[in-house]
Amino acid sequence: MVKVVFEDPKKSKEIKEGMTLVDMHCHTNVSDGRDSAELMIKKAKKLGIGLSITDHNRIKSSLEACKSTFSIPVIELTSSEAIDILVYFYKPKDLEHFYNKYIKGQHLNSKFFNLWKLKWDTEELLDHIRKYSCITSLAHPLAMRPKNSYIFIHEHPKLIKKIDAIEVINSLMKGEKNEIVSEWAMKLNKAATGASDSHVHGFLGTAVTASYSDNVEEFLDNIIKEKNIVVGKS
Repeated sequence: MVKVVFEDPKKSKEIKEGMTLVDMHCHTNVSDGRDSAELMIKKAKKLGIGLSITDHNRIKSSLEACKSTFSIPVIELTSSEAIDILVYFYKPKDLEHFYNKYIKGQHLNSKFFNLWKLKWDTEELLDHIRKYSCITSLAHPLAMRPKNSYIFIHEHPKLIKKIDAIEVINSLMKGEKNEIVSEWAMKLNKAATGASDSHVHGFLGTAVTASYSDNVEEFLDNIIKEKNIVVGKS
């Protein structure tokens, strides 16, 4: 099982020299974040970390980041059941192809609060994702309903086989919730990711995923092989 450490990455002794650190979940003003991709990238470089810009059903900022820093091509998708899935691609061109084929123009209209829901249900969405070389992680499993994937997966247990990893530290979640999710991932024998879920640049880097890796492919492979650690605060 991946080591999960609940402490400030900046002060953690678990993070060793030579490790690549990535904040694997953050947003820009392309979806529901406040700041631009440029500002998020600048902040990540200042912190000495990589980032994954996981805008909801949008890829513009993620592709922009991939051109100028260590960044994983990624998108956060929301099924018609309001379940959020982080999808990390090995190559920007695969993210772009997937987006154009399955996501662009496939949103459901919302009369009230925008939940970013797509027309695909969770199983359909996962089946489309599986046609590409990528890894999936359940975002903030203990988020408020209807985005609580912890309850949803317990009600639809067969779907966990189609999920690669679980986001065990999300800095927007309370500590006790992250601890429950971490134990759940261990019980399921799933890989683990961690991130700030930052919507502003000043919050970036409060949780990271770290491993000894030189490129995106190796970094993602290490997650699948559970050769990474997750360090962060709630």
